[in-house]
This record gives sequence, C-alpha cells and structure tokens, in this order.
Amino acid sequence: MNNIKNTFRAGFVLAAGVVALYSCTDTWNDHYDAEAVLKYDGTTMQAIEENASDFAKVIKAYGYERELSSDNTYTVWAPANGSFDVNDYLKDGKAIADSAETVKWFIKNHVARYAHSFNSTDQKISLMNEKVAQMTADGKFGLVNITKSNISCKNGVLHLIESAAPYNYNLFELISKQYHDDATDGKDTIPSLYRFLYDPTVNKDSLIEEKSVSRGVDENGDKIWVDSFVLRNNTVLKQVDAKIYEEDSSYIAILPSVKAWSERYELAKNLLVFNPSEDAAVEGTCDSLQRHYANRFAMTDLFYNKNANEHWKDSLKSTNYEKRTWYENVYYSKEPYNMPEDKEINDILSKCGDAFACSNGEAYMVDEYPMSYYEQFFKRIKVKGNNDAVDMTIDSKGDYLFLKNTSVKPDGSIKQFRTPNGSIRFITTDENDDIIEETTKEYSYIDIEPATTSSNPQVGFKIKNTLSGTYDMFLVMCPIWLNNISADELDARGYRFYVNVYERANEGKTIGEYPTSGVRLQNPLSGDNYFTTEGLRMDTDGHMAVTDTLYLGEYTFKNAYYGRNNEGVILQLQSQITTRLNSQYSREMLVSSIILKPHDDNHPVVIVKPEDAEPAEAIMRKAKQVKIINKEN
Repeated sequence: MNNIKNTFRAGFVLAAGVVALYSCTDTWNDHYDAEAVLKYDGTTMQAIEENASDFAKVIKAYGYERELSSDNTYTVWAPANGSFDVNDYLKDGKAIADSAETVKWFIKNHVARYAHSFNSTDQKISLMNEKVAQMTADGKFGLVNITKSNISCKNGVLHLIESAAPYNYNLFELISKQYHDDATDGKDTIPSLYRFLYDPTVNKDSLIEEKSVSRGVDENGDKIWVDSFVLRNNTVLKQVDAKIYEEDSSYIAILPSVKAWSERYELAKNLLVFNPSEDAAVEGTCDSLQRHYANRFAMTDLFYNKNANEHWKDSLKSTNYEKRTWYENVYYSKEPYNMPEDKEINDILSKCGDAFACSNGEAYMVDEYPMSYYEQFFKRIKVKGNNDAVDMTIDSKGDYLFLKNTSVKPDGSIKQFRTPNGSIRFITTDENDDIIEETTKEYSYIDIEPATTSSNPQVGFKIKNTLSGTYDMFLVMCPIWLNNISADELDARGYRFYVNVYERANEGKTIGEYPTSGVRLQNPLSGDNYFTTEGLRMDTDGHMAVTDTLYLGEYTFKNAYYGRNNEGVILQLQSQITTRLNSQYSREMLVSSIILKPHDDNHPVVIVKPEDAEPAEAIMRKAKQVKIINKEN
C-alpha cells in the first residue's frame, strides 16, 4: 500500500458514512419541530465563537462570519476545539490555505441552509458545498458524534460535534487532493493527471454570478461566495465522456500518482514525434501536439462509467470505448465467449488495491498502471483492402499517380479497382454425397489487375495514424482462385512481389514530401527482397485455405501522424514476375488487408515456414467441395 493510499484511508472510511448520493428537498417546516431547544440570544456566528472558538477563528479568517451573522438562516455543526489542527489554516490569525478550497472543503462542509433540529428521525441534509449528509436519530452527523444539539440562535441552529467531519470528495476533486498530498520532488514541473485536467485552458468552469450569493472578500480582495452556482466544463473530460466532476454521476476511476503518470507520459511522448514540416507555418505546433496527445494517451482507460457497465465485474469498458472497435478499451476478469483470440485477460481492478468511496463513485489510487501501454494506446493498425485505402490520384493525362512527388512512373498497370464481398461456402459431404457440415466465410478484398498480360501491377496503400515506433507488419492476401472459383479448374498460382515503404521526409530538400524511392523490405523468412504466397493449399481443417498472412518484418517509423489530416506512410506492392514464372505466379493480386502490430519484445513474432501445399486435385474430392455464393463483380 503506498503512502497516498494510507493518507486517504481513514478519511474515506469515515466519509462514506457522511455523504450519500441523493438530493435533499427538505424545507424549513420539515426540520423544525416542537422538541426542546437551547435558546441563545445571538447569531449563529456568536454562538460558534462561544462554543467552538477554533472553528470560529477559521471562519473569520476566511471571511465567512459575515454570512453566519446575516439574516439568512443556517444550521452549523461546529467541531470541538482540538479536533483539528488550526495551524493547517491559520498563522498569526491570518489565512494561509487556499481560500476557495478551505471555504468549500472545510467550512461549508459543516454548514447547511435552513434550520435542521436534531430529533427522533434520520435526516438527509444538503450542505452548502453541494454534498449531502445524514444527521441520524442516534445522535450522529455522519459517523461523528453530536455532543450538544439544538442551540437555537437568531438566524439558525448550532450543533456541536466531537471532531471535524471529513470532506467526501468527488472524483475530480480527489485528483486535486491526491496531487497536493503527493510527496514527489519537483512535481510542479512534472506532467501529471492533475496538471493536465486542472490546466485553465482545459478546465473552464464558470461562476454564474447572477445565480450566486457573495458575502465579503478574502485577504486578496476576491469575493467570498457563500452560495455559488458553477457551470462545470472540462473540455478533455467531456470529449471522453467522463464527467467525473458531476455529483449525480457514478464512475470507477484509476488515478495514477505523479510518478506513474510521468513515466507513462514519457512512453507516449516517444511515440509522438511529429513531422515538423506538417506545421511549419506555426512554430511550436509539433511540441504542442506531442504534449497534448501524450497526456491524452496517458489518460486513456482511466475512467469507467458504472451506468454503462452492467456487468463490470466480468468485463469493464472505459469511457474511451467505441462500438466499431469494441475489442479495444475493454478489460476482462474472466474469459467471455466473444473475447478476441489475441487478447489476454487483464483484471485491472484486482491490481489496483483497495477502492476509496467518493461522492460519485470509487477511486483506485495507484503507483503503477494496471495495464500495459500496448493495451492502452500503442494499438494495432489495420488497413482494409478497398478503394479508400489506395493512394490513387490522376494526373493531367488521366494516368494514375500512386505516389505523389516521386519518380515512380505511372504505367497504367491498374486497370480497375473493385471490392467484391463474396461469401465462400465450404461443404463437407459423406460418401453418399449427403451434406454433413456447411461453413461460410466472408471476405472483402481489392482486385489489382495488370494492364496487359505481361505487365506487373503496382499499387500503394495509405496507412493513417502511425506512431513513431516499431511495428511488426503483416500483409493478408486472398488467393487468386477466389475470382474464378466456379470454374472447372481452379487457378492454383500464388503471388510474387516487392514491398516498398514510403514515409514522408522531415529533413533535406524533400521536407513534407515522399522520397523518390521507398525502402524495400527484405523477406525475414527467406532473406530475399521479394515475397511469395503458396497459391492453392489446404488449411488445418482440411478445407481450401482462403488467405495467406505474410510477415513483412519489423519497421520503425521516424515520425508520428496520429490525428493528422494526411497519412504519413504508404506501403507499395509491386508484382515481380518474369515470363518464365507466369505458370507459377499470378500477376493479378487480391489484397485483403495490411496490419501493423506494435512490436513487443515480450511477445515476439514467431516466423513459421508454411507447410507445403497439398496437390490441387485433392481439392476436388467429394468430401471437400467448395462453391461461391452472393459474389458481386
């Protein structure tokens, strides 16, 4: 258990009994009854000075005595002398703590509007700081004992309690409290969750003065608001739908210490080296983008809306969750039936220690993130084979230009683009031709055709949102027989091609442009500078194999293009077939997708040489029939 958790433990256990999550609609008449009261011929403030002088000193130093001496009616629960350290708030009788926080977190935490007399019923009371407390029939204010009750003053009621009532922070307030209690040296210059969310450019709460009430000024001449109406507005939290500053919300929050946040921030920062040529017109833009996204990355998956997690003990989805990528931003405590095969179970809350109750949820304060940065923000990139992914523009002659600003010559090799969605039905029959199993698979791919029977097509695929890190790259190909699967003889040829990577330059004469030549990848399996597929073969279930996933090797990008309008990377395929190889390889190619998986030394890619394909005639046996349905051309 870290020191921060120990600091909060006692206060939060007590606070859980002080504040409940419901609103108060009680009025004066609901609380005033005929029970005997102690009459005091003076204001509530005067009664506090006489009965709880330490509390009175703090009230006066922070200018709140004017309100408790006014004609407004209040109830005060005054903590006994010696039950809190006055030196935390005063020095030589003058205020030394933050004025707004002291008024809200300490003074108003013991004050309510209207008169609330202690009686034989439990009461729910809305405090001046918007928290809701309980005064119970057994003589407690929360879990604090009431030592003297019902002192009736000219402008309200005073109760004396044995100790100060702990403030029950909401999650957003707790971030501030956690930061101020953190003992990290130089924390004011280190990135932290507090510095990110409490930055004035992000945290834009506004006081609506016409709806608020002020009484006097503090030592700096600023108004003291005794009844403030604040419009909450934190732009970053709103963007990720985590309004943890609202009292009527219910969240689970993982709150990293300054040390934990700064370490994760640096990991993110190294992956966010932006190309300065993209924003050359405005100096410092790249640095600003890097800081912003590094903070955003470090904050990913820290907040979970309990109302959006009906089964949060089994699977927990963060406020960063998006339906179209449902497999991301979700953490599991046990394996569900639809859990992705390549995703590991990570019960993150079990790694966070004890939870602390807040007024709008539970907080887990941690010195280490319970998820890896791969799970959090260094994610897989998948580019599907379709026309939108192809870097296709047309020059003045009507020829296709696949790589802007390069010397790659357009040769008209791409005759047409189409993305047919074909469903392949595998039918397994017994010896009597009776069907015993049907399996349907769907594929989306792009068809790259040569312009002539002797030309080699080439095409570039745009890859967006790349980070300045190392990826393991994969190319998923569909076999050419998908295009003539209904023919009497299936095309058993494979593919043979080069793979070139083009990355926008950030130095020299070509800043902001693609270089004139790309980096040609070397096949990590064979050591050659070309890649091949096996053509027609069987899968492990005895069915015709439909896709080939080729490992292209590792690649480290210099710059990040996350969130930018233009992609920074193009992956180019160049068919490379000579006349003597026509019978073995197809110049036409079907591309399903490109996958960039963040390189992880702890989970290295295992390169396995594919098994030799079975003879083509084995496909045509009765027990292994295949046909295509719903094919669109």
